Amino acid sequence: MAMEDILVQIGKRLCKRRKEMGLTQEAMAERLGMSTTFYGEIERGRKRLSIEKILLVYEQTGMDPDYLLTGEGLRNQVAMEIFKNCPEEKRPVLEQILSNLTELCR
Repeated sequence: MAMEDILVQIGKRLCKRRKEMGLTQEAMAERLGMSTTFYGEIERGRKRLSIEKILLVYEQTGMDPDYLLTGEGLRNQVAMEIFKNCPEEKRPVLEQILSNLTELCR
């Protein structure tokens, strides 16, 4: 896949997450410490995110960097969401269930 195509896909994933969060481009740009114009160029696949900004995207949106960059890793994001919503005292049980499921899938 050409670099231009990769950047477009990254931009689409970032745009999708921004909309899920109910944010405008202006609000997302502010969260990421960049101009609205630059952020818009990232969403259109014309500009690149630095490593620092990729980490900031993770901090501000919870988007897994693997998913942002490759489109894969969404399962980790789903698992993180499940753990986040699970009461602390029930997490060991959830971990065991996930471990058992992993073994079943091998």
